[in-house]
Order: sequence, then C-alpha cells, then structure tokens
Amino acid sequence: MANIRNFANQIQRAYTTQDEASFSRLITIDISSPTVNTLAQDLQHTSENQTQDIINGILEDTSYALAEAINNYMEVVRYLTSTDIDFVFETFANFYRSLIPVFNGSDTFYMVPVIKSLSTSLVQLAFRVDKMGLQGKARKANLAARLVSKVFNIMLADRSPIETSKRQGIFHITNLAFKVYFKLDSVRMCQTFISNINTGGLELEMFPISQQVTYKYYIGRYSLYHGRLQHAQKYLMFAFEKCHAHQWHNKRLILHYLIPTRIILGHFPSIQLLEKYQLAPPYVNLMSTIRSGNIHGFLSHLETYFDYFYHRLTYLLLKERGIVLVWRCLLKNVYAMQQKIGVVKAPALEFETILHAFDLSSQGEEAYDYDDLECIVVSLVSQRYIRGYINHPRQQVVLSRGTPFPPISNVAARVERYNEAAMEEHLDQTQQPLLPEIKKLMK
Repeated sequence: MANIRNFANQIQRAYTTQDEASFSRLITIDISSPTVNTLAQDLQHTSENQTQDIINGILEDTSYALAEAINNYMEVVRYLTSTDIDFVFETFANFYRSLIPVFNGSDTFYMVPVIKSLSTSLVQLAFRVDKMGLQGKARKANLAARLVSKVFNIMLADRSPIETSKRQGIFHITNLAFKVYFKLDSVRMCQTFISNINTGGLELEMFPISQQVTYKYYIGRYSLYHGRLQHAQKYLMFAFEKCHAHQWHNKRLILHYLIPTRIILGHFPSIQLLEKYQLAPPYVNLMSTIRSGNIHGFLSHLETYFDYFYHRLTYLLLKERGIVLVWRCLLKNVYAMQQKIGVVKAPALEFETILHAFDLSSQGEEAYDYDDLECIVVSLVSQRYIRGYINHPRQQVVLSRGTPFPPISNVAARVERYNEAAMEEHLDQTQQPLLPEIKKLMK
C-alpha cells in the first residue's frame, strides 16, 4: 500500500505544479517502468476498494476527475499483463476516457506528452484486439477513433500561444485518427479533421518533420482515394522526399501509393528505385505492358498481383485509368510502325487497322467492333491523350500533324464531378408525375 500512497502523492504534486516530466514518468503503461512494477506488486495484495480509498483520500480534494482517472489507471496496471487482451483494452479505454475531462481542464498543457503516448497505445491495442477477428461496429478501432476525436477537439479549441498550447499535439492525434479511419475503410471520416485543420489557423511547418511527413502521407492517400491525382502526387512526393533516408520501410510504404499515382500521370519509376525498395515485381512488367500497348498482358498482370494492388486500394485506379494509357500507347505504336514502313501518307489511322491491332493486343479475349473503337478514340481525344478527330465517311482517325501523341505527363488528369443535389432534384421531378398512377394501382 505504501507504493500506492506514494504514487498518489506524486501525482498530486505533479498535477498542482504542472510538472510535465513527473506526470509523464508516472502515467505510463510500459511494463518495464519501475513505477509500473512497484505499483503492480502492491496491487497484488490490495483490493480494489482499498486502492480506491487510498487514491480518493489523497486526490479527491484536489480534483474529483483526477481521482477517478487514477483509480482507473490502477485497474490498468492491475491487469496489464493479463492474457485477456480484449479485457485489457476495455480497461485501458475506460482509463483513457476518464482522463479526457482532466485534460480538458485549464492549464493542462503539460499533459500533452502523456496524452500523445496514451493515444498511440490506445490505437495499437485496438488493432491488436481487432486482429482476433472482430468485424463491423464490434471493432475496437471504432471506439479508439471516437476517443481520439474528443482529444482532437480539446486540442483544437485551445487558442493559447503555441508554446503553451495543447495544439502542440494536434497533428500527432490527427495522424492517429487517419491511421484508424484508413484501417476501418472509413476514409470519408478524415474530411472532418482536414477541414478543422485547414480552418483552425494551424501551420504544419511549425510542427516536427516526422509529423509533417505522416500528415502529408495520409492527405496524399486521401486525395488518391478521391481521384485527385495531382494533389496526391504533390503530398506523397513531399512525404517521400522528406522522410529520412534511414526510414526504408516508411519510404517503401509511401511508394505503394506514389508509384501508381505517378504512373497514371505519365511518370514511370526507374528500375533502380523499384529494386532498392523491393517493388520491381508488381511494377516492371506493368510498365512494360503499358508502353507496348499490350491489353492482354496489362490485365493479366493486374490479376496476378490483384492482392497487392487491392489491399492498397490502387487496383481500380490502375485498371480503370491504366487501360486508357494502354489504348493510347497501342495506337501510338501502330501509327509509328506505319510511318516507319511508309504505309501512311497522311497522318491518319484506319478503323480496320485499329480493330486488327486491338484484336491482336487483347489476344481475342475481348470482341471489339467499330462502335467500341469509336468510343475509345473519342475518350482518348477528349482527355487529350490524342490530338485529332474521327472522319466517319472514311472510317478513320485523322491525327494532328504536329504532335498527335503528346507525352502522357503533359496531359492533365481529369476527375469527373457530379452535382448530386441537382441529380436528386431531377429524379424527384421525373418520378413525381408517376405518383398518382402508382396510387391508383395500389387502390
């Protein structure tokens, strides 16, 4: 009991004197910590009621919320080495939840390091429990996200000078929230954090470079998820270039998303880069099939590495946007070959020639006709991968005399945008006249 009483007295002093170092040393779940070891030994011989009496007798007059939080912390220490990981998480989450009102008090900036450390542990522990097979709303990561969001709001609301503001921990917490939301496939939830960061007057440059890199990495992935390739490239490039050279695994993680983004934008990575980060298998042959206009090879390669691309949410990007590059390169290669052998006098491609090329490239697995080709060419022209137009009477594609196939990197990637409100209004208007008829049938 002496260790418990001594611990409570030290907490009281750290709280009243706002001693950041002491508070951080005392509140930890590191099983190698001397504080945790001595407390754990005492708690083996002390009941929960006895422990609460000691804590309340010392801390309740200082802060009722603090007393409640420390009582819950004692339960965390008591069961920290339990093999029931689910119970350990619930106990820890209960402690974390009770510490939030304490952190929400005034002049608690000194608690930021502790909150950052505990938040990281909360998320890691939630992921460990979820690996046991929990699904949907039962996943502990959902609870972790809600608790971390409350801490984020407390930090955001602190308008003190940054030197003494809880905002010093806001990007650490934001990055943890992003990590959870991507793990839960709830990417849309990131928007709230992004909006608050953008409108909250926070300057990312003022925070540690490690937090800047992590934040830009997640913003890049968020942009990629929404098809904003230029933005994704910008943020992911920042993250990759600023990530320390010794952080090989982190740089490789960034490349999982940066490489497919840049491929679609026409910037193919070097073989040396792919080999350095052990990413040659998924991408070397992929780039080769794009350059050669090999439809069958491109689609087969995507299926071969389906698990790799799918789990990184880049499969659909490459399949839907990458095939367009394959079409463009196929037509370019056909045109170049015809020029080389002197078949083409005017800058044009016959539909018959294109159809034959597409049949060969797809190895007969896709049945193309002139209507299909026309749609493909119209798409390529409208996206400016090809400069030219369709001549229907002659069944040919007339190409620009200048640069009929501009470099892919010079083509601005486009994102389709829909006015959902207008679409819903249109649907309401088109369905409204049918309502009286439906009512008649129901009578």
